[in-house]
Amino acid sequence: MAMPVVLPSFQWGTRKDALAAFRLLHTGGPYAPYDQITDPGHDLMLRELLDLHPDAAEKIGAGVDHFYVGLTRDGDKYNVRSNATGIWIRRTDGTDVDFSYRTCINDHTLESDAKEGLRLAVEDRRLNYREARFDHGTFASDISGTVFADREDGYVIYDNPSWGQVTYQFAQAEGGWDRVLVHSGDGAVQIGSHLMDDGVHTRWLAFYDAHAKPQLATAGEAASRPRPPKGAWKP
Repeated sequence: MAMPVVLPSFQWGTRKDALAAFRLLHTGGPYAPYDQITDPGHDLMLRELLDLHPDAAEKIGAGVDHFYVGLTRDGDKYNVRSNATGIWIRRTDGTDVDFSYRTCINDHTLESDAKEGLRLAVEDRRLNYREARFDHGTFASDISGTVFADREDGYVIYDNPSWGQVTYQFAQAEGGWDRVLVHSGDGAVQIGSHLMDDGVHTRWLAFYDAHAKPQLATAGEAASRPRPPKGAWKP
């Protein structure tokens, strides 16, 4: 059964498609070794996926300045091709660390799986919000006022509270991430899965409607926003 990979601003129908999209950033795409990944959409893809990494806090460290294409041999890797490449993080303190997007897509924690279920549950709300802004003639960035030419140029973001804060506080109210169970349709917990319990689903939609404050931003604005501490906001 194909498993979708869902991020706040991006979605792929299968893991294979998601892996191919990220692989293109460092193999056969627009960037050469040691090039900074400058396209705002690419940067946003990586920042949103990084949030799913089992060791996200360790990888982010002092904060992400940018991503770049690095050589795998520059890390603690052995028996790799001399020209093998991957995605690396340049932190705001100048340190570098490799970033395995494969780990984010293939290896999951209770938190990352639950977040995927929560994202899928409100995907129609996110898209309906963007469509409503387009239809009402207010299709511009709430940060800079930039007018979007196409629907795909407007990225739905959440500020005060952030997406991380909304999902964290909902999980806390439920008793922890292990109470926000998801399933893939065959009983397995997978990325891109759906909330298992109808009661959790109903309570989540009510919580989202009460506290989430969607806005529109450009890809660059969405990528450069700070990620506030999850516990800094309380409903």
